[in-house]
Amino acid sequence: MDGVDKLKAKLANKEKIYSTMLFEWNNTRLPEMYKNCGMDYILICCEHGAFCPENIGDVAQACRYVDIPLIARVQDCEYHCISKCIDMGADGVLIPRTETMEQVETAIRSLRMPPLGKKGVGGRACLRPGENIADFNNNRLLFLQMESPQGIDLLDEMLTRYGDQIAGIIVGPNDLESSMGYPAFDCPKPDDTYDNYIRKCIRISNAHGKSCGIFMTNDAAMKKWYDEGMNIFWVNTELGMLTNEVRRVKELIQEL
Repeated sequence: MDGVDKLKAKLANKEKIYSTMLFEWNNTRLPEMYKNCGMDYILICCEHGAFCPENIGDVAQACRYVDIPLIARVQDCEYHCISKCIDMGADGVLIPRTETMEQVETAIRSLRMPPLGKKGVGGRACLRPGENIADFNNNRLLFLQMESPQGIDLLDEMLTRYGDQIAGIIVGPNDLESSMGYPAFDCPKPDDTYDNYIRKCIRISNAHGKSCGIFMTNDAAMKKWYDEGMNIFWVNTELGMLTNEVRRVKELIQEL
């Protein structure tokens, strides 16, 4: 069973899944290091980070070499953003700011080859060795990122109509806060409305048998949302993890 099959099985069984995001470093040593540390997949950011579809190919090739899946968070839900990441070797995509049925339909058309979609065949690493069209359509993973109340309110319909095409659901906490009008990220909330929207996302995902997660930057967030029912741990970025370790060592030295 290869890395993609293992990830698909974990998603289906709602097992604990561990990932981080490549945000700045186009370094082909990181996939092997992350694989050896027990990560289940790597998320590479083409939305806010230093990556674009054209420059993820070397990292994608390194991921295939060590057999760890690579999921690309695309810039937008457009054919060229989604299809090009797959052509360069990504094993799936995360669609940011998902809040309409049209976005889900566009994502499926752009990710799947006929008869399921309209994706063209091409690119340096579109197909894995030995894959046919059916294999391709079965092995490319689609994740939706919920970042607004509008998206979460439509999630049940999205999963009812297209659940067989969707691998998992991820909450974007910062954009959710922004879309709800909070003045700062991770600021004190006047009531439970924010948390309740995330809980609604969890409930709907659970009802449809889908794995669900959220971007987490600290131990408290990991425990909180695991206890609430999430199983995808998208933990920090490569820079965030490095910063945390540098800070931990400094604090240790100060305590000596």
